[in-house]
Amino acid sequence: ESPVPTGPRPANRHLTAAIWALLVAGLVAVMVAGVREIWTSSERQEFPVLPILGQLSDFQLTERSGEIKTLADLKGEVWLADFFFSTCPGPCPILTTRMGEVAQAVRRTKGKVKIVSITVDPETDTPEKLRKYADQYGAGSNWWFLTGSLSETFRLAREGFKLAVEENPPESVPQAGKMLHSTKVALIDGQGRVRAYYNGTEPDLLARVLPDVGSVLQEQEIHPSIP
Repeated sequence: ESPVPTGPRPANRHLTAAIWALLVAGLVAVMVAGVREIWTSSERQEFPVLPILGQLSDFQLTERSGEIKTLADLKGEVWLADFFFSTCPGPCPILTTRMGEVAQAVRRTKGKVKIVSITVDPETDTPEKLRKYADQYGAGSNWWFLTGSLSETFRLAREGFKLAVEENPPESVPQAGKMLHSTKVALIDGQGRVRAYYNGTEPDLLARVLPDVGSVLQEQEIHPSIP
């Protein structure tokens, strides 16, 4: 009778895990590189057409630079939006890190794609505060940080993006922060239409977003919106 193994083989187990990690990282890198190449290649890949999930109405918010931004400023551009606040003790740092990864990747589009992060705590997050926050994440000019009145921000989140946001009760603020809000990321086309949603804190956000961005970019090149 064969002897029963007394335990796992750590060396082999760790080696196998390392190999799998390298394979997964390699696959993601290849996929991301492939989508980036589509943006600059003359040969366009056929992407599936994304559904239209909603239409944004106009808004007026202030960017960290002090400039007033409206929906018209994003006409013709593909953009990804999220809601956050700078003092958030929960998922916001992860969410902003993921958005930063996307912002870095879409720089290859030379201004065709923007990232828009909207604070749900405008009382705290003034343009000056947002400048410091954006600097912490290395945000460039293709990544906007917007603030405005609480009523305007809540209206935009709830009615425009169909995302949840509300003020925390006072007793919850010390632990959970001032606001409760969705961590979803929305993909918006050049006509202000919501085309997709993503879980903004997932590690694979970048890999999920890039093909859809390519789809909307391709769609707008084939069927540009009428001014």
